[in-house]
Amino acid sequence: MRLRYTYRSVLILIAALILATACTEKIDIELDSTYARLVVEGAVTSDSLNHYVLLSITSNYFSNRPSPKVQDAVVELSFGNETMQLIENDTVPGRYETPHAFRGTIGTSYNLNISQLDVDQDGQEEVYHSSSTMQGGAELEKIEIKYFSTPVASGYTVFMYLYHTAEIREWFGFKLIKNGILLSNTLEQYSVLSDEIFDSGYFPGFPVGFLSDDESDEVVYPGDTITFELNCIEQSYYNFVNEAQLEIAGNFPLFSGPPSNVVSNIDNGAMGTFAAYSIQRYSVILE
Repeated sequence: MRLRYTYRSVLILIAALILATACTEKIDIELDSTYARLVVEGAVTSDSLNHYVLLSITSNYFSNRPSPKVQDAVVELSFGNETMQLIENDTVPGRYETPHAFRGTIGTSYNLNISQLDVDQDGQEEVYHSSSTMQGGAELEKIEIKYFSTPVASGYTVFMYLYHTAEIREWFGFKLIKNGILLSNTLEQYSVLSDEIFDSGYFPGFPVGFLSDDESDEVVYPGDTITFELNCIEQSYYNFVNEAQLEIAGNFPLFSGPPSNVVSNIDNGAMGTFAAYSIQRYSVILE
């Protein structure tokens, strides 16, 4: 009996060694180049400022250079009876800014038009459009920050108290600011949420952020000011952020479906997003 088990163990060991050797074999995979596409990143908010749109072109996966910026395009923003042409920044290629500061208004639809560019270099100019309506209606009541400590992590949790319209589906984005410095400054750190988890019309102290004692830029001391920013966003922008973060983090489990292009609200095959959203802020000072 023992001899049979020993023989079986030897066979299993040999098979494992064969598989291990096969797994270490070098395989060269050729990734073909794909056609270039326009990438758009822009927004209009309820803050009074010069709103802007960033234009670039996709590059190959293994390209070790920054994505090319789009220059000399015609970028127009229209809303109501007004149309303004955005001005290309002299020092930042691909950045197109409104000629003057203005404050977006809730309920207004903002239309983005991009023309006089030939992204795929086929000799034919393309035209791109996008539209977004500024959302509102929710009312940020207050925030609280509470300290907690565990063997794994310690720091301050930020809790949000928010009234929202129970009869209408709404979507939100969150940002954290410490002493005037934006902490949620990347797409990975930007949090989005649907109100479907609280259909009563009130978020009773919902956790929306964490300030870790292990991160030098997040450590909070007495006298520090913590500001929470609430964005009332459209579902299309909510979907864009969710899908983009999923592609950044990777799919789990390991054998999930293959990655795909992130949804975009720019037509004509462009990538990226254009969003209009209202902003509310609430600040607390740590005693």
